[in-house]
Amino acid sequence: MAGKRLGFDDDRSVLFLDAARIIKEMRTATNEMYPTFAVWENVPGAFSSNGGEDFRAVLEELARVEQPDASIPRPSGRGGRWSKAGAIAGNGWSLAWRQLDAQYWGVPQRRKRIALVVDFGGQRAEEILFERTSLSGNPDESIKAWEATPGHSQASPSGCDRTSEKVIYDARENGDGKIAPTITGDHENRITDYTAIAIERKTFNEQSFSGYKESDKCSTLKAKAGNIGNGSECLIAEKAIRWIVRRLTPVECERLQGFPDNYTNIGDWTDSKGKEHKYVDSPRYKALGNSIALPQWFWLAQRMRPYLKEKPTLGSLFDGLGGFPLVWQKAYGEGTARWASEIESFCVAVTKRRFGEE
Repeated sequence: MAGKRLGFDDDRSVLFLDAARIIKEMRTATNEMYPTFAVWENVPGAFSSNGGEDFRAVLEELARVEQPDASIPRPSGRGGRWSKAGAIAGNGWSLAWRQLDAQYWGVPQRRKRIALVVDFGGQRAEEILFERTSLSGNPDESIKAWEATPGHSQASPSGCDRTSEKVIYDARENGDGKIAPTITGDHENRITDYTAIAIERKTFNEQSFSGYKESDKCSTLKAKAGNIGNGSECLIAEKAIRWIVRRLTPVECERLQGFPDNYTNIGDWTDSKGKEHKYVDSPRYKALGNSIALPQWFWLAQRMRPYLKEKPTLGSLFDGLGGFPLVWQKAYGEGTARWASEIESFCVAVTKRRFGEE
């Protein structure tokens, strides 16, 4: 979950070791050919989890896929703290990491995540993850940007219509009104995932033909409509100022993560044990809060293009809602995401609905 620094003592985080094992077995089974690259994503808290030891263990475990005796020490400077960006190269392999923030990739949400790229066959990880000529968050012109889907307003607060006068804050009134705070999977906590929507209205009264004056009160309403010449005063427009604090809708959460509208709306669903579930919003909130914001990962997928064969394929471990397969197929075409795994029942149901049972 976003914000929880659970470390390798948590059951979900231990799944990383299973992922590393699967990668090793795939490399062995394909004569060290596949996978060529691995991408790991996590919250920034991973840098400091267990005093920084957990992140060191992640780097070392991935390096040992290609070089079993690889040893990666803790940083010698900065009090042993990991920097937000770095790279390490070994004998025939390389890895690089960088903290990315989704707000610089086209979605109005502050969402920082670690992106770690491992190249098992060369020294290309740093070239993929770091831009040499363009500014952070502004892709090269040759890299296609994540496109909005119908009904998806990327440039507007909370994904709402651009013409509406709305601002967005969290429940403590933190924020700049334009970029949403990081959404989480905990929608039972009223400190998170709520917006304050401000709508401004004003009242005008007709003073003469086609002449109006702002007023804090409406004119007397009369039975006969018309203009001043007919002896009638007309209510022209009203705008009143009020604040409405409400929860984000599931669709707004989808837009803040870059998913298509109603991507997680699968209605009634059946889990892998055959248990039927009626539609409710809460699984959608939890799954979206724990998911990835797609645009920055779409950018990364395209950065890998020069180093991949035509129609490169993706296998995604513990993927959640299928965000990485969605990104990959958008970059490389239908069917290029071959498989994905997940342990949460609702996420499995969404992935099967969107990508098929196979």
